Amino acid sequence: MSKIDELVKEKCPNGVEYKPLGELIDYEQPGKYIVSSTDYNDDFKTPVLTAGQSFILGYTNETKGIYQASKESPVIIFDDFTTSSHWVDFSFKVKSSAMKLLTAKDENAATLRYLYFCIKNIKYEPGSHARQWIDKYSKIKVAVPPIEIQQEIVGMLNSFTELEAELEAELTKRKQQYEHYRDHLLSFENIAGEGGQVEWLPLEQVCNVLDNKRKPVTKSERQSGQYPYYGANGIQDYVSNFIFDGEFVLVGEDGSVITENGRPIINWATGKIWVNNHAHIISEKETVNLRYLYFFLQTVNVEKFIHGNIPKLTGKDFKSIGIPVPSKKIQERIVYVLDNFDAVCNDLNIGLPAEIEARQKQYEYYRDRLLSFNAVVGGDTEREREE
Repeated sequence: MSKIDELVKEKCPNGVEYKPLGELIDYEQPGKYIVSSTDYNDDFKTPVLTAGQSFILGYTNETKGIYQASKESPVIIFDDFTTSSHWVDFSFKVKSSAMKLLTAKDENAATLRYLYFCIKNIKYEPGSHARQWIDKYSKIKVAVPPIEIQQEIVGMLNSFTELEAELEAELTKRKQQYEHYRDHLLSFENIAGEGGQVEWLPLEQVCNVLDNKRKPVTKSERQSGQYPYYGANGIQDYVSNFIFDGEFVLVGEDGSVITENGRPIINWATGKIWVNNHAHIISEKETVNLRYLYFFLQTVNVEKFIHGNIPKLTGKDFKSIGIPVPSKKIQERIVYVLDNFDAVCNDLNIGLPAEIEARQKQYEYYRDRLLSFNAVVGGDTEREREE
């Protein structure tokens, strides 16, 4: 940060002025850009955005009311309830009116990209489910150093975000590669000519189904603790007791039990856990490797087993799912290959996820350092620059 420090000493030796975001940013209501139909299709051209974590909800073929953002004319979308935000430099429509579209009032005073990094660095938790921008958020003050300093800060932080984007793109490719090999290996076309025999058996014959032992946590038992509490979509909470101890495969029973491609929500769980009655739970029998079963169930289309207005994979249908049972040697070979792919894609201790997490922490550290300044004498400051 030596060049930035030198610029600070040269351009603002007595400190930096802090100004409310509302003095630096114009906002627009998104009403005229709201999508009319939620009949999304990946073949359509225009993305539909939310300022929340999902970001791109889908794609629409609607041609009217499109916000014309671009690399030259970007915008920040801001969730007016959660204060989540995203940088957008492509044309889009929006899902609802619960956001603001933010642009810089004067790029010569404070650039939008610099202000975006300031917004991402603000530590603010909404106290209620109410519109935040006008009453609260726009009044938060941020440092406004000279443009030359803003440009240096943006250049450094852009390098971090670009590297993270490259890692995310690589991780996406690896996940696609993993899914390709998983589906190929578990089609069993590859064992022809090896003398391999595959017998198809109902799931209840190849593993232990422990649904009768699962149960929800009662009010008196729901206390914060060390044991993961699983539901249909994975860990929901941590509780102070457990009902299972070992290795298990958990398959969502109701709620969001299937993914977009019709495959079930599946979790691998180890150690002491509690599982509520929204997820099927299975453990290993001698003839079928549980890890093999975990990978195979990821390839099953369960849409034909789902019943009712609320999606539900009943115990009867779950137990009837057909499972191919090759030799233990072939099961172990498949598990070995897929475990390696899985580790690269999902293990937070190694591979790309670990690298992405490390880069994210590094980016956040430097963002906090770079955006912290001493305030001008007599001015308010949100934080002081650390030396």
